[in-house]
Amino acid sequence: MIVLIKIICIVLAIAIIALVLLQQGKGSDLGSAFGGGSSNSMFGALGPSDFLGKLTYALVALWLVLTLALAYIYKSANTKVIFDTPLIEEVMEEIPVDEVPVE
Repeated sequence: MIVLIKIICIVLAIAIIALVLLQQGKGSDLGSAFGGGSSNSMFGALGPSDFLGKLTYALVALWLVLTLALAYIYKSANTKVIFDTPLIEEVMEEIPVDEVPVE
């Protein structure tokens, strides 16, 4: 399950990067840098949302949910292992008693 979610997250990340690079920049011409007329349009300075923009938002939302789910799965899987034995007992098991220096 974890491997599948990782693969889907990687594919989504590559798709998001590709979609962002495919989109046309809004107001990137020289006239808009000095207060051009593009900000007076009907939809504001950014213009209407097109299909690529909506698809990018959807993929980012899906990627975020999957990443949070992956973090939760990792946390719940590792919590039992971490908190089963106290840390002091683990250290005591690792160091033999005859090798501990006595002052």
